[in-house]
Amino acid sequence: MNREEFLQQFEPINENDLYRELYFYRPAAFEKPVESWEEFCSRFAGADGGDGRRLPSEPPTPIAAFFTEEEYFSREMWGEVNVIINARYCPAFLHKLEFIKIIYVFRGSCRFFIDGHWIKMTEGNACIVAPGVEQTVFSCADEDIVLNLLIRRSTFAESFWELLETNDGGSIADFFWKMLYHKPGGEVLLFSSSPDVLLEESVMELYEEAVLQPVKSRLVIKSMMMSIFAYIMRWDEKDVVRLKKKGDRGQYPLARYLLYMKTHLDSVSLASLAREFYVSEGYLSRYFRRETGASFSHLLMEMKMKSAAELLLKTECNIEKIIALVGYTDQSNFYRNFKAIYGLTPLVYRKKKGQAEFMRTY
Repeated sequence: MNREEFLQQFEPINENDLYRELYFYRPAAFEKPVESWEEFCSRFAGADGGDGRRLPSEPPTPIAAFFTEEEYFSREMWGEVNVIINARYCPAFLHKLEFIKIIYVFRGSCRFFIDGHWIKMTEGNACIVAPGVEQTVFSCADEDIVLNLLIRRSTFAESFWELLETNDGGSIADFFWKMLYHKPGGEVLLFSSSPDVLLEESVMELYEEAVLQPVKSRLVIKSMMMSIFAYIMRWDEKDVVRLKKKGDRGQYPLARYLLYMKTHLDSVSLASLAREFYVSEGYLSRYFRRETGASFSHLLMEMKMKSAAELLLKTECNIEKIIALVGYTDQSNFYRNFKAIYGLTPLVYRKKKGQAEFMRTY
């Protein structure tokens, strides 16, 4: 699909006709974000002689303070990736997401609202929103094409370890690490340079595969998302703005701690990690709890279980070897933790998940 063919998909306003009519009837009602349809209706009616007779009783598009993963990831997308077109002229409803969102301005512009401020985004700009961030987007021109690329947090965690490990670091990599492990309500990463041809092509390909293809390939969709994140990792740091929560001092060593843990699974301990980074064990323990909401031991256990699950699916190693590779000496403890995370024993997981992965690839 070339750019002209892609643009033809969005020429009709269709389901947004009502929003467009309402906007041109009373644009002042759209100037500030709102938290509910009822609040918008009240504002639209106004105190200056306006009325709400043009408004339907129910909003034309979904509106909620919080959207869950179950609401946005269908079986057709294998429950992991989705692409949603931002409704033009839709009032700016504040909301939070359980999943990760990339806002990409393919054509025109939009305004992104976070932490009490509007930020203008133009063609080629992109914005990555971490789970739990209250925000909204508003566009008010017929030519605007704003895409929301959605991915489950767990899918990002499982699929993009290699991408994070091979990156040299910097604020973009730190942002991704924080998005994986930080408690919800984190940051937003805004890319405000000129359009990137390769990124644009990847976005078009993802849309074609995820939305237009009658038979979808999970492998292709995840590969395209990988490409998009890979291009993002190559952005010039000078064009990237991290929109932090109030009070965030910007210091974030967690990425270095986690990467060290990942590469020393068979031997790392709280004591060895503290020695490596010249901090006290007490500091590390408090830091992990504050930043992630979990203890060091719990994070390490989850990391070991994810590594074991990957080895079960991608290698032919026997269980005993896998247990040793991820740093366990007590087999019963390994089996107990693995079942607590995945709900299956390692052998059953290898059999069932291996077959499922093969079937879902095509």
